[in-house]
Amino acid sequence: MIICIDPGHGMSNRKRGIYDPGAEVRVSNVRSVPPVTEAAIVMDWANELRAILKGMGHTVIRTRKDSLDSAPLNERVATAKRFKCDVFISLHCNAADRTAHGTETFYRGTSNKALAQRCNDAVVSALGTKSRGIKLESASQHSRLAVLNFPRAVLIELGFMDHAGDLALILDQQLMLLACQNLATAITTP
Repeated sequence: MIICIDPGHGMSNRKRGIYDPGAEVRVSNVRSVPPVTEAAIVMDWANELRAILKGMGHTVIRTRKDSLDSAPLNERVATAKRFKCDVFISLHCNAADRTAHGTETFYRGTSNKALAQRCNDAVVSALGTKSRGIKLESASQHSRLAVLNFPRAVLIELGFMDHAGDLALILDQQLMLLACQNLATAITTP
């Protein structure tokens, strides 16, 4: 199986040459300590998931490899198509009002519903986050989640970065490993 992992945001995501950190959260009151960014968190998750999938014998393509790798949003699906990927997994973190929490997974088209459910369940069971469920993206939202333009794709919001409980779970290395193992099984299940 050829799997495309998309660590959301990053360099040139929306504007060429500009780094898009995604959501940001300050975990320290010390000004010299930089905020934790969504782009950095999902890169760690993508690298862990990639290692597990490769260890299972799958080919893994990433839309970006590090914080300097330019990955315009409008080229990410094209990258997956160019490499003839079977599935596209986009990793993100939510942020809202410091009270919202949980994991949710977006998909487009009924053929992706089972994949979305397996991926959502995989993260929830490992992290212990609240399941906010799977969400069908309607045609009117077509441009909002551009990565779902790939025929077999899901976008996973791991949790809410601005919720202290979710953030602690997302950043826990052991839980990330377990969640990525679960995700690898969910992704590769026919």
